[in-house]
Amino acid sequence: MFPHTITVYRNENGIWKRYYVYGVLWQDSEAFNTIKSGLKDANSLRLFIPHSCNFEPLKKDLVLKGMIDYQIKTKPSELYQLGDVRTITTVDTFDFGGLRHYEAGGR
Repeated sequence: MFPHTITVYRNENGIWKRYYVYGVLWQDSEAFNTIKSGLKDANSLRLFIPHSCNFEPLKKDLVLKGMIDYQIKTKPSELYQLGDVRTITTVDTFDFGGLRHYEAGGR
């Protein structure tokens, strides 16, 4: 339905599991805010994941756009060499109407 594929890394009992989710919408914005002490990163992410994907995002999931064929060996910071890593901070469920979906926000 939607054009994007994402790779989600989730910590399950101390083991980082990788999931591929197809047919999602990835809306990413990159920005900076100027504060008194200097620049501050203000990147944000909105993900739309239809219920038909059979995947429920959770807070603290790590997300990368595309199919990333990499398994975390020791710590999740290894992912930063592969691309822009986003952390899911909010998850809303829309389970009514014609497009039942999750809307996840992150940075």
